[in-house]
Amino acid sequence: MTAAIATARTLLDRLFPRGAIVLSVLSLAYFAMGIVRNRAFAYTYGAGAELDAYNAAFRIPEIALDVLVAAGLTAPFVPIFSSLRHDASDDKPANDFGRTVLTGATGVMAIASTAIFLFAPWLGQVVGGGFDQATRDLYVQLLRINCVAQILFAASMALGEILVANRRFVFYALAPILYTTGIIVGTVLFAGAFGVAASAWGAVAGAAAHLAIRAIGTTRTTFRIRPAFAVRTAAFREFIRLMLPRMASVPIEPLTITYFTVVAAGLGAGSITSLNFGLDYQVLPVSLIGVSFSLAVFPVLSAAFADLDGAAFRAVLVRNVITIALLTTVAAIGLFVLSGTLVEVLLGGGKFGPDDVARTSAVVAAFALSIPFDALAYPLSRGLYATHDTLRQVVASFTGLAVVVIVTQALVASLDLLAIPLGYAAGVIAKDILLAAFLAARVRRIGLSATRSP
Repeated sequence: MTAAIATARTLLDRLFPRGAIVLSVLSLAYFAMGIVRNRAFAYTYGAGAELDAYNAAFRIPEIALDVLVAAGLTAPFVPIFSSLRHDASDDKPANDFGRTVLTGATGVMAIASTAIFLFAPWLGQVVGGGFDQATRDLYVQLLRINCVAQILFAASMALGEILVANRRFVFYALAPILYTTGIIVGTVLFAGAFGVAASAWGAVAGAAAHLAIRAIGTTRTTFRIRPAFAVRTAAFREFIRLMLPRMASVPIEPLTITYFTVVAAGLGAGSITSLNFGLDYQVLPVSLIGVSFSLAVFPVLSAAFADLDGAAFRAVLVRNVITIALLTTVAAIGLFVLSGTLVEVLLGGGKFGPDDVARTSAVVAAFALSIPFDALAYPLSRGLYATHDTLRQVVASFTGLAVVVIVTQALVASLDLLAIPLGYAAGVIAKDILLAAFLAARVRRIGLSATRSP
């Protein structure tokens, strides 16, 4: 029995990178908690002014967090951290770098949140110009509450990168679940007494839990939380160099969604709704497989690059790409075949009539075609990041966006709404081709003296 278990584990390790299944399962749990949260919102507030103000109050602080912290952390931190550990006799230089990034991320977000807090009444006039005065005042209140949560998130994101570098994925992936739990608890227990402000304070409590579980996770590593500001180091200068291109890529996703919305708005009533439902179905397998599996091998790729071990880098990368390609292809075929049944069962009925079901089913089936290609962009991008290259990923992403626009515009007259998912598939294929070409050139240089140059 012991031998059989050992053999099974060996096979699983070869097929699935360590931590990938944990990340996928906990990501699925996070999606499930999101459904519970939405149900609690719908039951408690309905589709009214309170929930409009709540949702609007998250936009600007979240954009600030994405641009100033999240975009910069996700690509360069783990490769630099791994290189520092490789080049030193202990973890001290890497941990000092981690503490500097933690201090900087928290400080930058604290400054940005303070500015948003002070300018909240003005933002209420700009963002909430269509609200009545009572809703605008509520927006300002919720916006200010949300500023607290974003500071906690900045610290938690930095700790999350420490956990990824150390492959402590359970503590990393539990954090979003706890955040959503905080919102649900605040809504269910306190909305009756405090209104939608209870949900906002629940988000703050959830953000604190998000930070706490990751802080607990770092106790299983050599990293200890304390302030540091060692910015005059080569590692921190490298971090800034790699961070800036990633920050430039932040608008790509919202620009893509905005473009799709504009196109769909001109294709008749219900087109935007069908588009949004189609995107919801498409993103789930991409997140559960593409995002989770590529994140699981990111520290391994970064360590292989730090060791200048090209053979190990290629072996891990190729196995990860093949696994993601096979699993997402199966998911895409399943979604394509079952699109009509899923839409009918999960969405059909009431005011969502047969025409709506037919249109949405066609959109879901068309979006299924892009799933493997969209998922493959993640291991290819992580591969580039592991080689200390963030610029070429941005080039590939903007090229993919241009292809999306060109193909969609070319097809929309003949294919109507289906032009959007087909244009999206063409865009991610173009992006994958460029990423693969860029990465192949980088991988060939591993072990050469110029490898770590930009």
